[in-house]
Amino acid sequence: MVEEIIEQNLKDEIPHFEDFLNGIGFKRTDGAVFGLLVLAKRPLTSEEIAKELNLSQPAVSSSLKTLNLYGAIDTRDMKEGRAKTHSIREDSLSIVSSVFRKREQENIERFRIVAERCLEQLKDQEPSRARKLRSIMATCQIAEAVMNFVIGLSGRSSDVAYPHVVKALPKALDFISGLPVPSAETQEALAQLKTHISTGLAGKLRTGLSRLAGEAK
Repeated sequence: MVEEIIEQNLKDEIPHFEDFLNGIGFKRTDGAVFGLLVLAKRPLTSEEIAKELNLSQPAVSSSLKTLNLYGAIDTRDMKEGRAKTHSIREDSLSIVSSVFRKREQENIERFRIVAERCLEQLKDQEPSRARKLRSIMATCQIAEAVMNFVIGLSGRSSDVAYPHVVKALPKALDFISGLPVPSAETQEALAQLKTHISTGLAGKLRTGLSRLAGEAK
């Protein structure tokens, strides 16, 4: 009798894992491999993954390398032979946190560097454009600080509480942006950050974390 690696009703859910990871910048094959390893009854070899998902060995190897880079999987040598087994780490919230931290920080840092480069090229000849670029740079710095704070909560908050903390963050920024601040640029940066989190980062985090934490929308 052939061993069942995953029940068919659970295997039918794998496309949802593909959709989620694809929505935050990964390949659909990464999502398929991630989903299979989450739902499988035991750790799997790359050959078993390829067979179960009907994928090529190079495609599976590429996805395993990516998931390992983001700290999503554990890879161990089998007691016999050269094969390795792969399994998903149990703390799924930390996995998603590491993904968002890397992806969002890289994007923010690249954008900040562009703004700095443009500002340097202006050489303060046009104050209006310089102010806009400095505002972008300030927004990036604040965004990174707030993002680190929010993502850091995943290591200290319960699975149920974390999405609610993220949802409440824009209200906290409303309060902060209403306080007296010495710089108009800082006020503008906070307002832009609040909008960014309300429409972007918070939505992504809330949707992704709620799904993995099993919280109904």
